[in-house]
Amino acid sequence: MSINKEMILTLARRDLRTYFASPTGYVFVTLFILLSAAAAFWQQRFFADNLANLNQLNNLFPLLLVLFVPALTMGVWADERKAGTDELLLTLPATDLEIVLGKYLAVLGIYTASLLLSVSHIVVLFWLGSPDIGLMFANYFGYWLIGAALLSVGMLASMLTTNATVGFVLGAVFCSAFVFVNSAQYVVSDSLQAWLSPLGVYDYFSDFASGVISLSGLLYFISLAVVMVYLNIVLLGRRHWPAEAGGYKFWLHHLVRAVALSVALISFNVVAARAEFRIDATAEQLHSLSEESERLIDQLPEDRPVLVQAFISPEVPRALVQTRANLISKLKEISALGGGKVQVVIHETEPFTAEARDAREKFGIMPRDVMDVGGAVEKVFLGVAFTSGVNEMVIPFFDRGLPVEYELIRSIRVAARTQRKKIGILTTPAKLYGGFDYQTMNSQSPWSIVEELKKQYEIVQVSAKEPITEELDGLLVALPSALTQPEMDNLKEYILAGNPTLMLVDPLPVVDINLSPAIPAGAGSNPFMQQNQQQEPKGNISQLLTELGVGFNPMQIIWDSYNPHPDLINLQPEIVFIGEGNETMDAFSSLNPASAGLQELVVLYPGSLNKAAGSDFEFEPLIRTGRISGALNFQQLVQRSFFGMTLNRNPRRMQTGEVYTLAANIRGTSTSSEGDETAVKKINMTVIADLDLISEQFFQIRERGLQNLNFDNVTFILNCMDMLVGDQSFIPLRKKRIVHRTLESVEAQTRGFIEQRLKEEREAETQAQQALAEAQQRLNERVAEVRNRPDLDEQTKQIMARNLQEVENRRFEVVKSNIETRKEATVAASKERMEAAIRRIQTRIKTLAVLLPPIPVFAMGVMIFVRRRRREYEGAVAARRLRS
Repeated sequence: MSINKEMILTLARRDLRTYFASPTGYVFVTLFILLSAAAAFWQQRFFADNLANLNQLNNLFPLLLVLFVPALTMGVWADERKAGTDELLLTLPATDLEIVLGKYLAVLGIYTASLLLSVSHIVVLFWLGSPDIGLMFANYFGYWLIGAALLSVGMLASMLTTNATVGFVLGAVFCSAFVFVNSAQYVVSDSLQAWLSPLGVYDYFSDFASGVISLSGLLYFISLAVVMVYLNIVLLGRRHWPAEAGGYKFWLHHLVRAVALSVALISFNVVAARAEFRIDATAEQLHSLSEESERLIDQLPEDRPVLVQAFISPEVPRALVQTRANLISKLKEISALGGGKVQVVIHETEPFTAEARDAREKFGIMPRDVMDVGGAVEKVFLGVAFTSGVNEMVIPFFDRGLPVEYELIRSIRVAARTQRKKIGILTTPAKLYGGFDYQTMNSQSPWSIVEELKKQYEIVQVSAKEPITEELDGLLVALPSALTQPEMDNLKEYILAGNPTLMLVDPLPVVDINLSPAIPAGAGSNPFMQQNQQQEPKGNISQLLTELGVGFNPMQIIWDSYNPHPDLINLQPEIVFIGEGNETMDAFSSLNPASAGLQELVVLYPGSLNKAAGSDFEFEPLIRTGRISGALNFQQLVQRSFFGMTLNRNPRRMQTGEVYTLAANIRGTSTSSEGDETAVKKINMTVIADLDLISEQFFQIRERGLQNLNFDNVTFILNCMDMLVGDQSFIPLRKKRIVHRTLESVEAQTRGFIEQRLKEEREAETQAQQALAEAQQRLNERVAEVRNRPDLDEQTKQIMARNLQEVENRRFEVVKSNIETRKEATVAASKERMEAAIRRIQTRIKTLAVLLPPIPVFAMGVMIFVRRRRREYEGAVAARRLRS
């Protein structure tokens, strides 16, 4: 049977002309653009995430279609019957298939026009930042596919009634079935939910929302449209069925055909989905194996094949759906590339099964309790084991924040190696390796950085009490300022022999303020430890670093006002965010692979580094602050009290306009003459002026992907170690991640208010200090008057001066308290003004982003309405003239 394409296009043009000849069509398009813009930009989460993407719209788009698809399709068939034009339509020389396709193309054309006009959302994103074009294309392709599928569902609802209102309600119900079926676990059993879940649109649409054009998603939406269009054809053709009692046979016949078609399409989808064909549209190719991964797999030795066994739950909560899909996809790509070098086995694992027992007993992989959106707790397996001969690597659980490709490729590479490079961790009071803590009287576990390094290197513990003689490929030193002078001397001798060293110094380690170089050894320790352990004094960290070519002031803490996270705006500036938006030309050095390509770091109360005077070593800055920054003294930030040491959240901050170096690489050689001998010193060292960079919270944020925070702290520290030991193979993989495309325009507009707030705080602090100085001066003058009276003897002077001083001190304390209160009120008012100004900026942007795009369409609708009314008026006038 041939299809008359011209008839289909004629019918489509007829409906399109009818739709856009009246204001109704333009009202629909206007509302579509308006509400989709509100979904994309009106939510506060859009500004809290500070990312130039359509994530908020992606979350709500299927819900919007539950209303808009029925509104568009409710009159497709119902209005034809109501107006009596259905008989004319059905007497045309066209088959039922051609009529249905003509109608379907018309509504699809209207929907496509609406989507094209809503591209204004991308224009808004370009106004605010630099969105990923590939991601935007995948998003809009997904919007078009899900709309195309649900339009056929809405047409089916309109076919069942002659009333457009009823058609709207039925359409909403039918579309809701496909949109909300993924949430059916609240009303159906788990076994039934397992059958219904693949029918929902969310899982397939999520691929397009993340920037992946998947074959499974494409086939699903096409199949849904095909089935629903077929049902439209069946219902349209029922007018030809006999009306006698045997008519039920036709119903049964077509029902069986519809079920057979559905089963055939579902089977085809299942088989085709096994191909896992996906096009990664993102600019960074986040969902595909990189060339670096392919190269590393190709370099694996032929004689050491790696067996990868993945223990993965068949169903996971929604928060882990994407992680599970990425993990399985990456494993299959690795299997295809690996040939005989890598064998991948994926075990579908559920609790209390043989697979679960093997995972537990062989590899220590246990299920993790994960809460779903409804609050129910599920036991989930997402663990992978890598074995090659006697070598074994295990990743117990892939949480949503872990970089899947990097973890898999690194584990395969490490498992295939016969030898690993050896990294030493120097024993210091920071206790990276764990141990007994006399402060809490508890044993401490090793820091997460140690466990992370163990995944790639052989790790040993090293002491500097004696000269360091171990053969190491690299040394990690945390808080050398806490070492004794003999230990520092041994460390210096080791470093100046050219041994690669990664050093972390910190003027104020938040993990334990007592470890600060400004606090003498044992000054803040537990009395029990003071009685049972003799504390040797700390060495001179400034002198040590100077001899290593680095200038470092252990009493200086750096602050920076740059903060790209509006929901973290209340953090004090001593929590320093490093990013390309901090008004520094080279916040991350692009010349060193360890820092090139990083997007954001967070350091807590860091120090600063510079090249030591007279040093012959090369000093290369890696990480630098912005210019809206300054320095504070340790005593300004740390306050001692009966309860211990506390941090002052509102010290007097003075902007210096300088750029401070927070991490640097020092290398080169230096020669010096000692009598008749010439001493040659070599150095290969990276210094980071913050220990908290590798504290536990940053590993938790990285692993769990908390609040869309994506800090590069762990990546940077691992890159530095890799560079020092001469193994750069994993550095490109670590940097493969979503580019932090922030709302640059919003940041630029809010930066001025942040600077104004800092200026007002400085003025308030200055006025408070001046008022206190004046009050202190008055007190001193009153006491001096008494001391200078010639008519009083010395004893009387002392008594009167002491009494006067006590009275004036009480008055001074009151004055001081009032001044501090006024200062705090001024600071609070300044902060409130800044936050109000930022809210005004956000509200203005939201208003413009939501209201401006629909205006051209709305104006066109008004023009059509006015022109139509004018024609009706002119027609009425002409008719009256003819009658007269």
